[in-house]
Amino acid sequence: MKFKLLIATILISVFSLTLISTTPLFAEDDDHFINSDHYFITKEKFTQGWIYVTLATLKTEATAQTKNEAEFITVRDGEEIWTKFYYKTRIAEKTEIKRGLEVIMCEVSDDEIYRAPQDKDEAFQNNWFMAKVTDVSDVFKGYVTVSGGYKVKVDNLRVIVKK
Repeated sequence: MKFKLLIATILISVFSLTLISTTPLFAEDDDHFINSDHYFITKEKFTQGWIYVTLATLKTEATAQTKNEAEFITVRDGEEIWTKFYYKTRIAEKTEIKRGLEVIMCEVSDDEIYRAPQDKDEAFQNNWFMAKVTDVSDVFKGYVTVSGGYKVKVDNLRVIVKK
């Protein structure tokens, strides 16, 4: 009996160590310090021009009972917001950038061109906004122009991941 208990304990220990060593405890950040737990949310639908979006994490999934709205907690100040306008994103590939592409970017710059956040504080404490790419003629210089006339470095562009 003690032998079976010992074998069972060893097997459970080995299995647990395997899970711990192969499963990350936290989602991995990308080069913008955003991870798979993050969403960009807004209270209104993006139609034209540009709008601010807010970095948040999901608290409550959208369901028919919640009128297809999900509840989020904003990263910057912990505010709880219900909305049906939320987006998973990833960093844009240079090859997919074209006029009309909806993008999300960080509103931080050292000059007149918005650049990618350089650390987690910049990513979490600065504003983000959504716009459409309107001009790609300067992509060889490392930036595009988006609606509103703003210049944005290519490495600062995020695209929406389709559900």
